[in-house]
Amino acid sequence: MDGKRQKNESNANKQIFTALLATIPTFTYGIQIGWLSPLGPVLKSKQSPADTPLNDDEVSWVATALPLAAICGIPFFSYASDRFGRKLCVIAVSLLSCVSWTIKLTSINTPSLIAARVIAGIASGGCFVAVPVYVKEISEDAWRGALGSLTITVSKLGVIFVYAVGMSCSYATNQIVYLSISGIHVIMFSFMPESPNYLLKIGDEKKAASTISWLRSVNGKHKIVAEEISKLKEEQRRYDEAPRVSLQSVVRDRPTFSALRMTLMLMAMQTLSGCFALMNYAADVFTRAGTEWSPNTLALLVGSLQLAGSFLTTMSIERFGRKIPLACSSLVVSLCMTTLATCFLLEGPGWVGASAVCVCLFAYGAGLAPVPLVIMAEVFTFQFRSRMAGASMMFSFFCSSMTVLFYTPVANEFGAHAVFYTFAAVTLYGVLYTALWVPETKGKSLQEIQKFWTKSEPVFV
Repeated sequence: MDGKRQKNESNANKQIFTALLATIPTFTYGIQIGWLSPLGPVLKSKQSPADTPLNDDEVSWVATALPLAAICGIPFFSYASDRFGRKLCVIAVSLLSCVSWTIKLTSINTPSLIAARVIAGIASGGCFVAVPVYVKEISEDAWRGALGSLTITVSKLGVIFVYAVGMSCSYATNQIVYLSISGIHVIMFSFMPESPNYLLKIGDEKKAASTISWLRSVNGKHKIVAEEISKLKEEQRRYDEAPRVSLQSVVRDRPTFSALRMTLMLMAMQTLSGCFALMNYAADVFTRAGTEWSPNTLALLVGSLQLAGSFLTTMSIERFGRKIPLACSSLVVSLCMTTLATCFLLEGPGWVGASAVCVCLFAYGAGLAPVPLVIMAEVFTFQFRSRMAGASMMFSFFCSSMTVLFYTPVANEFGAHAVFYTFAAVTLYGVLYTALWVPETKGKSLQEIQKFWTKSEPVFV
Protein backbone atom coordinates (compact mmCIF):
# COMPACT_ATOMS: atom_id res chain seq x y z
CA MET A 1 0.00 0.00 0.00
CA ASP A 2 2.79 2.45 0.91
CA GLY A 3 4.51 1.76 -2.41
CA LYS A 4 1.33 2.57 -4.39
CA ARG A 5 0.73 5.78 -2.43
CA GLN A 6 4.33 6.84 -2.87
CA LYS A 7 4.17 6.15 -6.58
CA ASN A 8 1.12 8.40 -6.90
CA GLU A 9 2.45 11.29 -4.78
CA SER A 10 6.00 11.47 -6.13
CA ASN A 11 7.40 11.86 -9.63
CA ALA A 12 9.79 9.22 -10.92
CA ASN A 13 11.29 11.22 -13.82
CA LYS A 14 14.48 12.16 -11.96
CA GLN A 15 14.85 8.66 -10.56
CA ILE A 16 14.58 7.20 -14.06
CA PHE A 17 17.05 9.70 -15.51
CA THR A 18 19.54 9.16 -12.69
CA ALA A 19 19.23 5.36 -12.96
CA LEU A 20 19.70 5.47 -16.73
CA LEU A 21 22.81 7.61 -16.40
CA ALA A 22 24.16 5.35 -13.64
CA THR A 23 23.81 2.31 -15.89
CA ILE A 24 25.96 3.71 -18.73
CA PRO A 25 28.94 1.68 -17.39
CA THR A 26 26.87 -1.46 -17.94
CA PHE A 27 26.27 -0.25 -21.51
CA THR A 28 30.07 -0.23 -21.87
CA TYR A 29 30.16 -3.69 -20.25
CA GLY A 30 27.76 -4.90 -22.95
CA ILE A 31 30.14 -3.48 -25.55
CA GLN A 32 33.02 -5.38 -23.93
CA ILE A 33 31.03 -8.64 -23.93
CA GLY A 34 30.12 -8.41 -27.61
CA TRP A 35 33.39 -6.80 -28.73
CA LEU A 36 35.05 -10.04 -29.85
CA SER A 37 32.09 -11.27 -31.91
CA PRO A 38 32.55 -8.76 -34.78
CA LEU A 39 36.21 -7.87 -34.12
CA GLY A 40 37.59 -11.32 -33.22
CA PRO A 41 37.50 -12.50 -36.86
CA VAL A 42 39.11 -9.19 -37.86
CA LEU A 43 41.96 -9.68 -35.37
CA LYS A 44 42.52 -13.22 -36.72
CA SER A 45 42.43 -12.25 -40.39
CA LYS A 46 45.32 -11.40 -42.70
CA GLN A 47 44.09 -7.79 -42.61
CA SER A 48 44.34 -7.74 -38.81
CA PRO A 49 45.16 -4.33 -37.27
CA ALA A 50 47.31 -6.24 -34.74
CA ASP A 51 51.07 -6.56 -35.16
CA THR A 52 50.48 -10.21 -36.11
CA PRO A 53 47.10 -11.97 -36.56
CA LEU A 54 45.79 -13.65 -33.41
CA ASN A 55 45.15 -17.40 -33.28
CA ASP A 56 42.21 -19.21 -31.63
CA ASP A 57 44.02 -19.74 -28.32
CA GLU A 58 45.00 -16.08 -28.08
CA VAL A 59 41.42 -14.98 -28.81
CA SER A 60 40.16 -17.37 -26.11
CA TRP A 61 42.47 -15.78 -23.54
CA VAL A 62 41.49 -12.27 -24.65
CA ALA A 63 37.86 -13.30 -24.10
CA THR A 64 38.55 -14.98 -20.74
CA ALA A 65 40.65 -12.13 -19.33
CA LEU A 66 37.59 -9.97 -18.69
CA PRO A 67 35.52 -12.29 -16.43
CA LEU A 68 38.64 -13.53 -14.64
CA ALA A 69 39.77 -9.96 -13.85
CA ALA A 70 36.23 -9.09 -12.74
CA ILE A 71 36.70 -11.55 -9.88
CA CYS A 72 39.45 -9.23 -8.59
CA GLY A 73 37.47 -6.07 -9.35
CA ILE A 74 34.47 -7.09 -7.28
CA PRO A 75 36.10 -7.11 -3.80
CA PHE A 76 37.83 -3.84 -4.66
CA PHE A 77 34.57 -2.12 -5.55
CA SER A 78 32.71 -3.79 -2.67
CA TYR A 79 35.16 -2.18 -0.26
CA ALA A 80 35.41 1.11 -2.15
CA SER A 81 31.64 1.61 -2.43
CA ASP A 82 31.33 1.42 1.37
CA ARG A 83 34.50 3.44 2.01
CA PHE A 84 34.29 6.17 -0.65
CA GLY A 85 30.66 6.11 -1.77
CA ARG A 86 28.61 4.67 -4.61
CA LYS A 87 28.87 7.72 -6.88
CA LEU A 88 32.67 7.83 -6.91
CA CYS A 89 32.82 4.11 -7.70
CA VAL A 90 30.44 4.48 -10.66
CA ILE A 91 32.72 7.23 -12.02
CA ALA A 92 35.79 5.03 -11.42
CA VAL A 93 34.24 2.27 -13.54
CA SER A 94 34.05 4.59 -16.53
CA LEU A 95 37.58 5.90 -15.93
CA LEU A 96 38.90 2.32 -16.05
CA SER A 97 36.95 1.77 -19.26
CA CYS A 98 38.63 4.83 -20.75
CA VAL A 99 42.03 3.28 -20.00
CA SER A 100 40.97 -0.02 -21.55
CA TRP A 101 39.76 1.55 -24.80
CA THR A 102 42.89 3.71 -25.02
CA ILE A 103 45.13 0.63 -24.84
CA LYS A 104 43.08 -1.15 -27.50
CA LEU A 105 43.39 1.89 -29.73
CA THR A 106 47.12 2.53 -29.34
CA SER A 107 48.74 -0.90 -28.77
CA ILE A 108 47.27 -3.76 -30.81
CA ASN A 109 49.02 -6.98 -29.86
CA THR A 110 48.05 -9.99 -27.77
CA PRO A 111 49.66 -8.93 -24.43
CA SER A 112 48.22 -5.40 -24.72
CA LEU A 113 44.75 -6.65 -25.67
CA ILE A 114 44.77 -9.04 -22.70
CA ALA A 115 45.91 -6.19 -20.43
CA ALA A 116 43.11 -3.99 -21.78
CA ARG A 117 40.57 -6.73 -21.12
CA VAL A 118 41.94 -7.19 -17.59
CA ILE A 119 41.34 -3.50 -16.89
CA ALA A 120 37.88 -3.78 -18.44
CA GLY A 121 37.25 -6.81 -16.23
CA ILE A 122 38.10 -4.85 -13.10
CA ALA A 123 35.65 -2.19 -14.29
CA SER A 124 33.05 -4.91 -14.91
CA GLY A 125 33.28 -5.86 -11.24
CA GLY A 126 32.15 -2.33 -10.42
CA CYS A 127 29.29 -2.57 -12.92
CA PHE A 128 27.68 -5.31 -10.88
CA VAL A 129 28.53 -4.05 -7.41
CA ALA A 130 28.43 -0.25 -7.35
CA VAL A 131 25.84 0.32 -10.10
CA PRO A 132 23.03 -2.01 -8.87
CA VAL A 133 23.49 -0.85 -5.28
CA TYR A 134 23.40 2.81 -6.34
CA VAL A 135 20.28 2.30 -8.48
CA LYS A 136 18.56 0.37 -5.70
CA GLU A 137 19.33 3.07 -3.15
CA ILE A 138 18.10 6.00 -5.24
CA SER A 139 14.84 4.20 -6.13
CA GLU A 140 11.64 4.25 -4.12
CA ASP A 141 10.08 0.84 -3.44
CA ALA A 142 7.43 1.20 -6.15
CA TRP A 143 10.11 1.59 -8.85
CA ARG A 144 12.81 -0.63 -7.34
CA GLY A 145 12.25 -3.68 -9.57
CA ALA A 146 11.85 -1.80 -12.85
CA LEU A 147 14.87 0.45 -12.34
CA GLY A 148 16.94 -2.43 -10.96
CA SER A 149 16.37 -4.43 -14.14
CA LEU A 150 17.79 -1.54 -16.21
CA THR A 151 21.30 -2.79 -15.40
CA ILE A 152 20.88 -5.78 -17.70
CA THR A 153 18.62 -4.03 -20.22
CA VAL A 154 21.21 -1.33 -20.86
CA SER A 155 24.02 -3.90 -21.10
CA LYS A 156 22.07 -5.69 -23.86
CA LEU A 157 21.79 -2.37 -25.67
CA GLY A 158 25.59 -2.21 -25.49
CA VAL A 159 25.83 -5.65 -27.12
CA ILE A 160 23.64 -4.50 -30.01
CA PHE A 161 25.67 -1.32 -30.34
CA VAL A 162 29.00 -3.13 -30.63
CA TYR A 163 27.62 -5.56 -33.20
CA ALA A 164 26.35 -2.68 -35.33
CA VAL A 165 29.41 -0.43 -34.99
CA GLY A 166 31.81 -3.37 -35.22
CA MET A 167 30.44 -4.42 -38.58
CA SER A 168 30.18 -0.94 -40.09
CA CYS A 169 33.31 0.88 -38.87
CA SER A 170 37.05 0.30 -38.84
CA TYR A 171 38.84 -1.11 -35.80
CA ALA A 172 40.24 2.31 -34.83
CA THR A 173 36.87 4.04 -35.20
CA ASN A 174 35.31 1.42 -32.92
CA GLN A 175 37.70 2.16 -30.09
CA ILE A 176 37.34 5.94 -30.48
CA VAL A 177 33.55 5.71 -30.27
CA TYR A 178 33.65 3.54 -27.14
CA LEU A 179 36.29 5.75 -25.52
CA SER A 180 34.11 8.81 -26.13
CA ILE A 181 31.10 7.18 -24.44
CA SER A 182 33.05 6.39 -21.27
CA GLY A 183 34.69 9.82 -21.18
CA ILE A 184 31.39 11.68 -21.55
CA HIS A 185 29.85 9.56 -18.80
CA VAL A 186 32.62 10.50 -16.36
CA ILE A 187 31.81 14.18 -16.90
CA MET A 188 28.02 13.85 -16.75
CA PHE A 189 27.83 11.61 -13.71
CA SER A 190 29.98 14.01 -11.72
CA PHE A 191 26.84 16.17 -11.44
CA MET A 192 24.62 13.37 -10.05
CA PRO A 193 23.84 12.98 -6.32
CA GLU A 194 25.32 10.41 -3.96
CA SER A 195 22.86 7.75 -2.76
CA PRO A 196 20.77 8.74 0.31
CA ASN A 197 21.81 5.53 2.09
CA TYR A 198 25.50 6.36 1.88
CA LEU A 199 24.94 10.00 2.86
CA LEU A 200 23.09 8.89 5.97
CA LYS A 201 25.83 6.35 6.68
CA ILE A 202 28.46 9.11 6.80
CA GLY A 203 26.22 11.27 9.01
CA ASP A 204 24.97 13.80 6.46
CA GLU A 205 21.24 13.53 7.17
CA LYS A 206 20.47 16.99 5.78
CA LYS A 207 22.00 16.17 2.40
CA ALA A 208 20.33 12.74 2.37
CA ALA A 209 16.93 14.40 2.87
CA SER A 210 17.73 16.94 0.14
CA THR A 211 18.69 14.13 -2.24
CA ILE A 212 15.48 12.20 -1.56
CA SER A 213 13.49 15.39 -2.09
CA TRP A 214 15.19 15.98 -5.46
CA LEU A 215 14.87 12.36 -6.61
CA ARG A 216 11.17 12.17 -5.69
CA SER A 217 10.42 15.67 -7.03
CA VAL A 218 8.70 16.68 -3.79
CA ASN A 219 9.20 19.47 -1.28
CA GLY A 220 11.88 18.85 1.34
CA LYS A 221 9.21 18.95 4.09
CA HIS A 222 6.97 16.40 2.35
CA LYS A 223 6.03 13.37 4.46
CA ILE A 224 7.59 11.04 1.86
CA VAL A 225 11.00 12.50 2.67
CA ALA A 226 10.47 12.16 6.41
CA GLU A 227 9.23 8.58 6.05
CA GLU A 228 12.18 7.51 3.90
CA ILE A 229 14.70 9.17 6.20
CA SER A 230 13.07 7.44 9.16
CA LYS A 231 13.24 4.08 7.39
CA LEU A 232 16.89 4.59 6.41
CA LYS A 233 17.81 5.70 9.94
CA GLU A 234 16.22 2.56 11.37
CA GLU A 235 18.17 0.42 8.90
CA GLN A 236 21.34 2.34 9.76
CA ARG A 237 20.67 1.87 13.47
CA ARG A 238 20.41 -1.88 13.02
CA TYR A 239 23.60 -1.77 10.96
CA ASP A 240 25.48 0.15 13.67
CA GLU A 241 24.30 -2.18 16.42
CA ALA A 242 25.12 -5.34 14.48
CA PRO A 243 28.53 -7.01 14.82
CA ARG A 244 31.09 -6.46 12.08
CA VAL A 245 30.63 -8.52 8.93
CA SER A 246 32.68 -11.70 8.96
CA LEU A 247 32.34 -15.18 7.53
CA GLN A 248 31.19 -16.35 10.94
CA SER A 249 28.51 -13.64 11.19
CA VAL A 250 27.21 -14.53 7.72
CA VAL A 251 26.97 -18.23 8.57
CA ARG A 252 25.29 -17.56 11.94
CA ASP A 253 22.70 -15.19 10.45
CA ARG A 254 20.24 -17.66 8.94
CA PRO A 255 18.41 -15.26 6.59
CA THR A 256 21.69 -13.81 5.26
CA PHE A 257 23.33 -17.20 4.76
CA SER A 258 20.22 -18.59 3.09
CA ALA A 259 19.97 -15.51 0.86
CA LEU A 260 23.64 -15.87 -0.10
CA ARG A 261 23.22 -19.55 -0.89
CA MET A 262 20.22 -18.72 -3.08
CA THR A 263 21.93 -15.86 -4.94
CA LEU A 264 24.98 -18.06 -5.64
CA MET A 265 22.67 -20.64 -7.17
CA LEU A 266 20.90 -17.98 -9.24
CA MET A 267 24.25 -16.72 -10.54
CA ALA A 268 25.25 -20.28 -11.44
CA MET A 269 21.96 -20.70 -13.31
CA GLN A 270 22.52 -17.42 -15.13
CA THR A 271 26.13 -17.94 -16.23
CA LEU A 272 26.19 -21.73 -16.71
CA SER A 273 23.14 -21.43 -18.93
CA GLY A 274 25.69 -20.85 -21.71
CA CYS A 275 24.26 -17.54 -22.85
CA PHE A 276 27.42 -15.64 -21.87
CA ALA A 277 29.44 -17.92 -24.18
CA LEU A 278 26.84 -17.42 -26.92
CA MET A 279 27.26 -13.64 -26.69
CA ASN A 280 31.05 -13.87 -26.97
CA TYR A 281 31.02 -16.44 -29.76
CA ALA A 282 27.76 -15.63 -31.53
CA ALA A 283 29.36 -15.50 -34.97
CA ASP A 284 31.16 -18.82 -34.34
CA VAL A 285 27.98 -20.55 -33.17
CA PHE A 286 26.08 -19.46 -36.26
CA THR A 287 28.95 -20.62 -38.46
CA ARG A 288 28.94 -24.05 -36.75
CA ALA A 289 25.17 -24.21 -37.25
CA GLY A 290 25.72 -23.81 -40.99
CA THR A 291 23.53 -20.74 -41.46
CA GLU A 292 23.54 -19.08 -44.85
CA TRP A 293 23.10 -15.58 -43.44
CA SER A 294 26.07 -13.49 -42.41
CA PRO A 295 27.05 -14.63 -38.87
CA ASN A 296 27.59 -11.01 -37.80
CA THR A 297 24.18 -9.99 -39.13
CA LEU A 298 22.60 -12.79 -37.13
CA ALA A 299 24.62 -11.72 -34.11
CA LEU A 300 23.13 -8.23 -34.44
CA LEU A 301 19.67 -9.80 -34.57
CA VAL A 302 20.47 -11.78 -31.43
CA GLY A 303 21.53 -8.63 -29.62
CA SER A 304 18.28 -6.95 -30.60
CA LEU A 305 16.28 -9.88 -29.29
CA GLN A 306 18.14 -9.77 -25.97
CA LEU A 307 17.31 -6.10 -25.66
CA ALA A 308 13.66 -6.81 -26.42
CA GLY A 309 13.62 -9.49 -23.74
CA SER A 310 15.25 -7.23 -21.15
CA PHE A 311 12.88 -4.38 -22.02
CA LEU A 312 9.93 -6.73 -21.57
CA THR A 313 11.15 -7.57 -18.08
CA THR A 314 11.71 -3.91 -17.20
CA MET A 315 8.12 -3.15 -18.19
CA SER A 316 6.51 -6.19 -16.55
CA ILE A 317 8.58 -7.19 -13.52
CA GLU A 318 6.41 -5.21 -11.09
CA ARG A 319 3.33 -6.95 -12.49
CA PHE A 320 4.48 -10.55 -12.73
CA GLY A 321 7.04 -10.51 -9.94
CA ARG A 322 10.39 -12.33 -9.96
CA LYS A 323 9.65 -16.07 -9.84
CA ILE A 324 7.43 -16.40 -12.91
CA PRO A 325 9.76 -14.58 -15.37
CA LEU A 326 12.79 -16.44 -13.96
CA ALA A 327 11.21 -19.91 -14.16
CA CYS A 328 9.72 -19.35 -17.62
CA SER A 329 12.98 -17.92 -18.92
CA SER A 330 14.97 -20.89 -17.62
CA LEU A 331 12.56 -23.37 -19.18
CA VAL A 332 12.66 -21.72 -22.61
CA VAL A 333 16.47 -21.43 -22.52
CA SER A 334 16.73 -25.13 -21.64
CA LEU A 335 14.47 -26.13 -24.53
CA CYS A 336 16.42 -23.93 -26.95
CA MET A 337 19.79 -25.27 -25.80
CA THR A 338 18.47 -28.80 -26.27
CA THR A 339 17.26 -27.94 -29.76
CA LEU A 340 20.58 -26.34 -30.68
CA ALA A 341 22.57 -29.32 -29.34
CA THR A 342 20.37 -31.76 -31.25
CA CYS A 343 20.79 -29.66 -34.38
CA PHE A 344 24.59 -29.90 -34.02
CA LEU A 345 24.45 -33.64 -33.30
CA LEU A 346 22.16 -34.56 -36.21
CA GLU A 347 23.46 -31.82 -38.54
CA GLY A 348 20.01 -30.33 -38.85
CA PRO A 349 19.12 -27.38 -41.05
CA GLY A 350 20.88 -24.12 -40.22
CA TRP A 351 17.67 -22.15 -39.76
CA VAL A 352 16.66 -24.42 -36.86
CA GLY A 353 19.90 -23.72 -34.98
CA ALA A 354 19.73 -20.01 -35.75
CA SER A 355 16.12 -19.84 -34.56
CA ALA A 356 16.99 -21.69 -31.36
CA VAL A 357 19.79 -19.21 -30.59
CA CYS A 358 17.53 -16.23 -31.25
CA VAL A 359 14.69 -17.49 -29.05
CA CYS A 360 17.18 -18.58 -26.38
CA LEU A 361 18.77 -15.17 -26.01
CA PHE A 362 15.40 -13.41 -26.09
CA ALA A 363 14.29 -15.63 -23.20
CA TYR A 364 17.60 -15.09 -21.41
CA GLY A 365 17.19 -11.31 -21.65
CA ALA A 366 13.62 -11.60 -20.38
CA GLY A 367 14.42 -13.45 -17.17
CA LEU A 368 17.72 -15.20 -16.48
CA ALA A 369 19.80 -12.10 -17.15
CA PRO A 370 18.05 -9.35 -15.13
CA VAL A 371 16.02 -11.11 -12.44
CA PRO A 372 18.90 -12.61 -10.37
CA LEU A 373 20.43 -9.13 -10.08
CA VAL A 374 17.12 -7.63 -8.99
CA ILE A 375 16.66 -10.33 -6.36
CA MET A 376 20.28 -9.99 -5.21
CA ALA A 377 19.73 -6.28 -4.46
CA GLU A 378 16.55 -7.03 -2.47
CA VAL A 379 17.40 -9.89 -0.11
CA PHE A 380 20.30 -8.51 1.97
CA THR A 381 20.34 -5.95 4.75
CA PHE A 382 22.36 -2.77 4.32
CA GLN A 383 24.99 -4.32 6.59
CA PHE A 384 25.59 -7.24 4.24
CA ARG A 385 24.33 -5.96 0.87
CA SER A 386 27.54 -4.73 -0.72
CA ARG A 387 29.74 -7.64 0.36
CA MET A 388 27.22 -10.36 -0.34
CA ALA A 389 26.50 -8.88 -3.76
CA GLY A 390 30.25 -8.84 -4.32
CA ALA A 391 30.63 -12.50 -3.35
CA SER A 392 27.75 -13.46 -5.63
CA MET A 393 29.18 -11.57 -8.59
CA MET A 394 32.68 -13.01 -8.04
CA PHE A 395 31.16 -16.46 -8.33
CA SER A 396 29.19 -15.36 -11.38
CA PHE A 397 32.26 -14.07 -13.20
CA PHE A 398 34.21 -17.22 -12.32
CA CYS A 399 31.49 -19.34 -13.92
CA SER A 400 31.43 -16.99 -16.92
CA SER A 401 35.18 -17.27 -17.41
CA MET A 402 34.99 -21.07 -17.36
CA THR A 403 32.25 -21.18 -20.00
CA VAL A 404 34.21 -18.81 -22.27
CA LEU A 405 37.60 -20.45 -21.73
CA PHE A 406 36.45 -24.02 -22.32
CA TYR A 407 33.78 -23.43 -24.97
CA THR A 408 36.13 -23.67 -27.98
CA PRO A 409 38.37 -26.58 -26.83
CA VAL A 410 35.46 -28.67 -25.54
CA ALA A 411 33.38 -27.99 -28.65
CA ASN A 412 36.34 -28.95 -30.85
CA GLU A 413 37.14 -32.09 -28.82
CA PHE A 414 33.71 -33.52 -28.01
CA GLY A 415 31.45 -31.64 -30.40
CA ALA A 416 29.32 -28.56 -29.88
CA HIS A 417 26.33 -30.74 -28.98
CA ALA A 418 28.03 -31.91 -25.75
CA VAL A 419 28.51 -28.30 -24.63
CA PHE A 420 24.93 -27.25 -25.29
CA TYR A 421 23.34 -30.36 -23.76
CA THR A 422 25.24 -29.47 -20.57
CA PHE A 423 23.87 -25.92 -20.68
CA ALA A 424 20.37 -27.32 -21.19
CA ALA A 425 20.66 -29.55 -18.11
CA VAL A 426 21.77 -26.63 -15.93
CA THR A 427 18.84 -24.42 -16.90
CA LEU A 428 16.34 -27.28 -16.55
CA TYR A 429 17.47 -27.70 -12.95
CA GLY A 430 17.08 -23.92 -12.61
CA VAL A 431 13.37 -24.23 -13.32
CA LEU A 432 12.95 -26.68 -10.43
CA TYR A 433 15.11 -24.61 -8.10
CA THR A 434 13.19 -21.41 -8.83
CA ALA A 435 9.83 -23.06 -8.23
CA LEU A 436 10.81 -24.62 -4.91
CA TRP A 437 13.46 -22.45 -3.25
CA VAL A 438 13.31 -18.88 -4.56
CA PRO A 439 11.05 -16.43 -2.65
CA GLU A 440 8.83 -13.94 -4.41
CA THR A 441 10.24 -10.53 -3.45
CA LYS A 442 7.90 -8.31 -5.44
CA GLY A 443 6.54 -5.48 -3.30
CA LYS A 444 7.95 -6.99 -0.09
CA SER A 445 9.94 -5.18 2.55
CA LEU A 446 13.27 -6.65 3.61
CA GLN A 447 11.70 -7.92 6.83
CA GLU A 448 8.94 -9.70 4.90
CA ILE A 449 11.47 -11.25 2.51
CA GLN A 450 13.59 -12.58 5.36
CA LYS A 451 10.59 -14.35 6.87
CA PHE A 452 10.94 -16.83 4.01
CA TRP A 453 14.08 -18.19 5.71
CA THR A 454 13.17 -17.64 9.38
CA LYS A 455 9.84 -19.45 9.45
CA SER A 456 9.50 -23.19 9.20
CA GLU A 457 7.08 -22.82 6.30
CA PRO A 458 7.60 -20.46 3.34
CA VAL A 459 5.39 -17.37 3.44
CA PHE A 460 5.61 -16.75 -0.31
CA VAL A 461 3.81 -18.49 -3.11
